[in-house]
Amino acid sequence: MKTPLSWISVYTPLDAILKEKSITELAHLYSIHTAEIDDILTHDLDKIVIGKVISCEKHPDSKKLSIVRVFLGENLGEETILTGAENIVNAKYVPVATVGAVLGEDFVIGERKMAGMISRGMICGDNEIGLVSEVAAGIMILEEIWDEKFLETMVGKSVFDLSIDFPGIGGKIVQIPLRDTTFEIDNKFITNRPDLFSVTGNAREWATIFDENFTNPLPLEATPTQLSNKMLDVAIESDKCLAYTLLETDNLTTEKSPLAIRMMMERSGLNPKLDLVDITNMILTEYGQPMHAFDADKIVGKISVRMAKNGEKIEALNDETYELTDKDLVIADESGPIAIAGVIGGKNSAVSEATTRVFWESATFDATSVRLTAQRHSIRTDASTRYEKSLDPTLALKPFPRVLEYLEFLGKNPEIKGQFSGINTDAVHDINILVPFALVEQKSGISIPQETIFHILQKLGFVISNITEESFSVHVPSWRATKDINIPEDIVEEILRIYGYENIPAIALSGDFSIQAKNFEISLTNRILSFFSARGWNEVYNYSFTNLGLEKMILSENHDQLIAIQNTYTEDFTHMRTSLAPRLFINIAENLRHQENLKFFEIGKIYAKNLERDSKIEKLLVGQEKLPFPERTKLAGATTSETIASLRNLLDAFFVELFGFIPAVSQGASLAPFLHPGVCGEYSHDGILLAKFGKIHPQVVENFEIPDTAIYFEIDFEAIFQLEKNTEKRLKPISIYQPITRELNFLLPKHTEIGSVAYKIEAVHPWISRVVVDDIFEDAEKIGKNMRSVNFSFVVQSPDSTISDEDAKNIQESIIQAIADAGYKLRGM
Repeated sequence: MKTPLSWISVYTPLDAILKEKSITELAHLYSIHTAEIDDILTHDLDKIVIGKVISCEKHPDSKKLSIVRVFLGENLGEETILTGAENIVNAKYVPVATVGAVLGEDFVIGERKMAGMISRGMICGDNEIGLVSEVAAGIMILEEIWDEKFLETMVGKSVFDLSIDFPGIGGKIVQIPLRDTTFEIDNKFITNRPDLFSVTGNAREWATIFDENFTNPLPLEATPTQLSNKMLDVAIESDKCLAYTLLETDNLTTEKSPLAIRMMMERSGLNPKLDLVDITNMILTEYGQPMHAFDADKIVGKISVRMAKNGEKIEALNDETYELTDKDLVIADESGPIAIAGVIGGKNSAVSEATTRVFWESATFDATSVRLTAQRHSIRTDASTRYEKSLDPTLALKPFPRVLEYLEFLGKNPEIKGQFSGINTDAVHDINILVPFALVEQKSGISIPQETIFHILQKLGFVISNITEESFSVHVPSWRATKDINIPEDIVEEILRIYGYENIPAIALSGDFSIQAKNFEISLTNRILSFFSARGWNEVYNYSFTNLGLEKMILSENHDQLIAIQNTYTEDFTHMRTSLAPRLFINIAENLRHQENLKFFEIGKIYAKNLERDSKIEKLLVGQEKLPFPERTKLAGATTSETIASLRNLLDAFFVELFGFIPAVSQGASLAPFLHPGVCGEYSHDGILLAKFGKIHPQVVENFEIPDTAIYFEIDFEAIFQLEKNTEKRLKPISIYQPITRELNFLLPKHTEIGSVAYKIEAVHPWISRVVVDDIFEDAEKIGKNMRSVNFSFVVQSPDSTISDEDAKNIQESIIQAIADAGYKLRGM
């Protein structure tokens, strides 16, 4: 949320603080006490000064240009500036960008020759000096906003030294400076603090952190302000509406908001529209309470708050038409929906420049209902963002006096025609918490004075009562009671974050510590991450969702096994994924534009209705409750920089590191439909399928537009987890003697499981380790049909002596004999 300090200062004085602290220090302090400041935006430009127009005449050789003489103060003197703005003829005081000023990103003002004359500087519009973004029709005429006598005293000074009228508390006009700083507060993840989605909520935090006064513009009572004796007829037909108020005003005009409102809105991240609509957005930002303005003359009959009917449609303010369901809460008149409650208004009741009579709506809707409706229709608005955080229902009763203050500031003379107020009192949380002093000391590790504790809590709006030697009671303010403060520990957290965690001294821990049992699953995950990362693979985190289109792209036909998502908010995420493959293929396709050699892997869950574990894995799940298991963890990878042989080596090394041996491999077989039926294989051990790998099916390659050299592997995480967990671990001392590396090349039938041959090599002698497949060669003419040449490398190392050439030779001959006994021969023999 973007929050200008000038707006904060309306409720909490910041002048004294800004004299002592820099802007960076303020941001740091707010970050450690309340919420992180993501960015600091400065509203100030150098060399933009107030100029006094001395003369203005049309250029003799140009129909569009005027020659203007401006006085820029004693230091800068007079300058001649050419401008094409037609309204310059009416101007007396104007903002001037002098030579050397920089506007926008990199537009440098210099001396320019125009129509045969030298122009030094630029007379600016309000958008050109960054006050607003809307392109002005001409230059900014300062006397239209400020008094001429005052401007005469400001000639030559920075335009940003000016201040502008702004509606303060109780209708009082305050001055806010054009020179300002906006803090972008990272409140996106503070879902338990809806009050921080408002200027007043943040102002209360500033006042507490810096021990300043906070002026609360809202009445504390949970009752609506009585503005009219006439009660409007509104029907509340759903319990998802927690509070609803409506105010009718007539005798209005609609136009563009004045500069002060537009400037404050834009600095707060809002888009100005028409002044009556801008009022609702100002109050949304100021109080955190969403509002909506209906053109009352477009409303047909009685207003009701009800659930939509299946198939009802509404054209929204974003020009999109939405088909509603009976799960959507709407505001309706007798002709149909006029707004999707808490999300967006309808175009059929929108305020326009012709609007003279308005229904002002302030309401609270059920957070879950708003969130699901917004997701269902893929709409995200400032209103829905706040409603999703569970707003205080009493807040909806309080904005109408502020509406009238804004109308007065805008020069309107509204006639109040009636109002409606209703609240579900069961939705208002009245929370009192007993807090032991001992708990504060236990959680903080220090003794904080009682007066400090009470002062902090009272500054934050809590009410203290029933103080004894042992404890005190805290009444939680309504704006913190929706889902934020519930238990004594929450109160302690409030005390400590304001007191300052940095003020708690560091003390060495003491006492008995027990070593926790090893978490094998986390350990295995970390080993996997280390193994693949060390070999140049990049871990990815993909969404756990899929759709029928993606399932068809990987040639899956088991669509009846898909688990549908009930509250999907996009057509891309309609079901839970059944494989990690499609998103990995998308990762490959999207990154090909940056580089060709890609290696991605992911550890994640897949989901299916009848997903079952292997019966042998079930037996390994000792002490675990048997569940229907609709989910299963997989490790998968996709690459464009490996061959089948190199991937086999990678997986062999992976299994050796985990189990100390290479599982049996069968090639040319896999149940995965997205793998090439002729170039794929599986690893298994003791009848349990551990992994599958292979080239990607040509049709899938075409579907995802990825190279036909792409290769995929998938490992059953749960299977290897249980096997690794139950594999006997033997620790061997690290030998200090020189290892010897040897290679042997064997001719094997194509159907031979290479892993079993590697296992036989390693079993020949205890000094043999790290058996790796270096190369696989196939050529029917040179080595025979259905045969392949497999080159194995291995290390021989003794734990207690240096190996002699004779020892190495004997071990090598023993390997050749062992493999010969298994029916295979050394190539060349």
